[in-house]
Amino acid sequence: VSAAARISAEMLAFQTGMRVPYVPALSLHLSNAAYAPKTADVLMFRSQLPSAPSFRRLLKLIVADWPEAPRIVDMPQGMSFADISSFRAVVMLPHVPHALRLSDVCSMGLPTLVPADPLIHKFVWPYAGPFCGRSDPELSRSVDPLAVNRSEPPYSPFAFQGEEYVPEQFHNDRRYWLQYTEWELRPHLLRWRSIPHLLELASLSEAEAWEISSKMRRHHT
Repeated sequence: VSAAARISAEMLAFQTGMRVPYVPALSLHLSNAAYAPKTADVLMFRSQLPSAPSFRRLLKLIVADWPEAPRIVDMPQGMSFADISSFRAVVMLPHVPHALRLSDVCSMGLPTLVPADPLIHKFVWPYAGPFCGRSDPELSRSVDPLAVNRSEPPYSPFAFQGEEYVPEQFHNDRRYWLQYTEWELRPHLLRWRSIPHLLELASLSEAEAWEISSKMRRHHT
């Protein structure tokens, strides 16, 4: 037994006392795919989060008032990995603590822009059902009180993921468990604090993009 997500391994230790190895996803199916930018455009990876349309509208409004803003392109359906790798960078909105799409772009060495703390909490937790989140059945958050060697983290992974989402509470809880998400564990990601900051980071030069890509590939292999 192993866990492809560090947060899953930590939750399992909290719930059952079992200690399983963390074996991160490597996206070996993309071993022949590599970063090959053909444009300075930045790809906006598709997202089905309820907040995604509003985010894109706000992004377009700010871009329209920013003469030097990079061109950010919405991702069409059925895009190949080769097409994805042809962009200078990609923007992702985290929808769960661990997403294979993040492993895929890291495998390719594609510079990736993701929200930083505290903005990331708006995206990563509200629909984190597959990771014992509030959109998953209550049974998934059950704890064996008699289990031997259960971990005792300073904050429960479930108190802030109750049936009702309460964004104004549990700030320390979310920060503590954020460290175990792949969005925090993966190095060399470009973390933005606001849309203007996103546009600044997305304006990276070709040389800067290649330097980041090289670091990502070295870490991934």
